[in-house]
Amino acid sequence: MSAPSLAARLAEARARAGALDPAPWRGAVADVADAYLVQSELAKLAGGQVRAWKVTALTAAQQQRYGTNKPVAGALLAPFFHTSPAVVPLAQFVAPLIECEVAFLLGRDLPRRAAPYAREEIEASVEAIVPAMEIADCRWPADAPDLLKLADDMGNGAFIAGAGVLNWRGIDLAGIEIVLALEGTLIQSGNAAKVLGDPLRALEELANAQPLPAGGLRRGQIVTTGTCTTPVPLRPGRHKCRFRTARRDHLDGRIDWLRPRLPMAARRRVSRSGISFLPLRPYDRQSPTAGRASPPDLKTEP
Repeated sequence: MSAPSLAARLAEARARAGALDPAPWRGAVADVADAYLVQSELAKLAGGQVRAWKVTALTAAQQQRYGTNKPVAGALLAPFFHTSPAVVPLAQFVAPLIECEVAFLLGRDLPRRAAPYAREEIEASVEAIVPAMEIADCRWPADAPDLLKLADDMGNGAFIAGAGVLNWRGIDLAGIEIVLALEGTLIQSGNAAKVLGDPLRALEELANAQPLPAGGLRRGQIVTTGTCTTPVPLRPGRHKCRFRTARRDHLDGRIDWLRPRLPMAARRRVSRSGISFLPLRPYDRQSPTAGRASPPDLKTEP
């Protein structure tokens, strides 16, 4: 069965929030290259715009599951990419999990090349750090082959980007601490060091693991580096995630997700079973405080 036909079935399953039976498709994706062909077809069906990438398989044990010796990535497509504020109905997912992640906005292309990218080149390519949440979801059952999951854009349900931090180079990336609360009750906490001890290493590994589908790593795209918190099922209710650096006195390095009070008109627009990411203030690159993030809330109402 061809990549276009599998992509069409995956797109249809996503539209109806349903899962596919993997049995007829087990021979359709033999390797990472096949999975990337399906991703490229999914990108075409979604209008061709890849807004971000999610990187996974950062360890040798994980890479073995995909029959490769390098990381793999899923394309995050424009219809499922949101910036704060956003409302995402729970009904559009199959079995969603919520994750808090550190991501990077690319300020330049990172094309495939023979010579590996050095750490200094990766740092120079990053325009901003982006606090983010991913709603992981998949159109395959949990026991489906991993290559089929990779073909399904690596199990992405939705991605919500907070405001970027421009002057990020003074931030201890490994020291970013994260807490996630539901209706004011702590449900998860984590640290960015969970991602290879330094989340920027994940971007470096991905840049050196090309080719990628759908045109690869481009300026203006975001690369999210993997969850810093244990994924938990997404439930109705008000979620709040907060990112902090170890240097509490370094205001340019703080990433705080705060909940503003909503006007009644805005409250009426929030779905009763949806997720809202609500910024404290809009991100303004010209503002004197533009280097400090104004990240969003994740809110759901029962």
